[in-house]
Parts: sequence; C-alpha cells; structure tokens
Amino acid sequence: MVFAIHKISRQKTVEGTRIPGIIHNMQYFYNNLDVYEDGMMNCWELVDLEGLKEKLRTGWLVTSIPDGEDISIHGLGNYEIITGSWNYDKDSYYEYIKETIERLNPNLNNIYTISEEEKKLLEQRRIFYSPDAKDFYVKSESFYQTVEGNGFTIFMKHEDCCYLANLVVYKDGRVKCFYSGREIDYEIEEVQEMFRAGTFFTEFKTPTKVILDDFAEVTLGESIYCADPEEKYKELLDIHLKLNGNKTSLEKCRAAYYSYLEDPSDDAREELKELYELIPEHERMYLGDMDSKDGDYRRIIYRPEDKREV
Repeated sequence: MVFAIHKISRQKTVEGTRIPGIIHNMQYFYNNLDVYEDGMMNCWELVDLEGLKEKLRTGWLVTSIPDGEDISIHGLGNYEIITGSWNYDKDSYYEYIKETIERLNPNLNNIYTISEEEKKLLEQRRIFYSPDAKDFYVKSESFYQTVEGNGFTIFMKHEDCCYLANLVVYKDGRVKCFYSGREIDYEIEEVQEMFRAGTFFTEFKTPTKVILDDFAEVTLGESIYCADPEEKYKELLDIHLKLNGNKTSLEKCRAAYYSYLEDPSDDAREELKELYELIPEHERMYLGDMDSKDGDYRRIIYRPEDKREV
C-alpha cells in the first residue's frame, strides 16, 4: 500500500536589507543585492554563504567594472564608465556581506545553509529561487504594524554630490529615498517637482562623479540610453496605484487593447491611444510578451492601415 501524503505549505517572512552589487552576465548590471537575516542572498538567484563564494569565484558577481565598459541599471539606463574607484575585492566584499548579516542578526540565529540533498532536489525539479523582496517600513512596534512599498533606483543630487539612490513609495503615500546609508522622507506630492527640478534625474550632460553607497565612486559619461525623468515619476505613481489595489496605466491599456480587438472602432482606437501614451515609455515593452512587446499596440494606434500578423 502506498501511503498518500496530504501536501501543505507555509510562507515565512524573512527580513533583510539591500546593498550594491554587480552581476556580470555578458555585460555589467548594477544590482541591488538582497541580503537576509537568515544568511541568504539574492544575486538573481537565492544563495547561501557558500553559494555566494561560488558566485564570486566564477565572476557572476563582481566588485568592479573596467574603465570604458558600460553599466546597465535596470529601469534607468545604460552608461559608460569613464573611471571608477572601487572599494572592494572578492574577499573584502564577501566579508562586507557577512558583516551585513551580522548587523541584521547579531547572534546569527537560524542561519540557513542549503544542503546537498536540497541542491540535488532543486536541480532535479529544474527550480531556482529568485524571490522579489518587498520594501516596508515599521509604522508601529505595537503588533509590529508595517506599510508595504516598492520603488526603483534613480540618480539624485544632494549637497553638491550625485548619488545612485533607491526611491521607494509606500502604500500610504510616504516616499523614502535611501542613499549612502542615509534616508530622506517625502510625501508623494513633493516628488514630482523634484523630478522637474533635476534633483532626481536619469542622464548626464557632462562626465559626472556618482557615489554608489560605500561600494564605489564612478565617473559616468553620456548615456547610451536612459529613461525620461517625467516617465520615472509616472512609474512611481503607477507603483502607488498597484500598492493600493488599483489598476496601473499598463493594466488599463491592456484591457483597452482587448476591447479594441473585440470591437475595432475609431473610438476604441482613440481610447487605446490615450491610455497607451499614459504608460511610462520604458514600461510599454511589457504590454506584450518578450517577442511582441508593444508592437501590435503601436500598429493599431499609429499604423491602423497595416494588417495584423497572426
């Protein structure tokens, strides 16, 4: 007789923080390395400390970029590194991450290590974990009330210096800017003017020194491509909508697209055009799949005489 197992599962919240990192996968990607109190790190794959050593050994995770190479910053742009002063090598970066874990978990309780059996099982199932971390702040220690948020990286001018900062909007409309171990609080209504005034920005007119926390100081040149600052602000508003359970500009546009396919009228196409142009430009590619992107949307809106490819 085969004994049946009634399967159940549970989720556990593990807190952590973010530190700078660079993934080298064909090109160089600036990456927020998520470090958790249980000793796990996410560098596009969740690994333990031994796994981190391997990522550093193989060059998947690197601590510097050669002068003249480009750095890609997700959702922000691609920039030439003219010169860089990098503060870590492989060994010191590994120690830096260990120290970060110790700050999160001073007694190093419940540190997780991936066993050989688990590695084999994950390989057998063709699974690798890369969980999306959730931003939050603690509203009240009583009952540990938290407020969820989300955000992106952005360049920021502050006190005559330029930083690569993490800008996070929370469900209640509070906005926090994290840079070089510091934090500034805003209300969401304040932030639009800061984008317009150039406090938050995405490109450089001249070579500019940028501080990447305590990780590096780099001089960046002209962008190969970059998002528009106004479009990044629109993205922040979309994030706030989503946190509050409302439809984003992308979701509204996608719904209008399917409505148009069902009833391809001029009015439906005009509505689709209006909603499409409300989406942040750098987000429009996500309307379709990896191949189609927003191609059919642009055909309908701007070239309605072209036939749809099926």
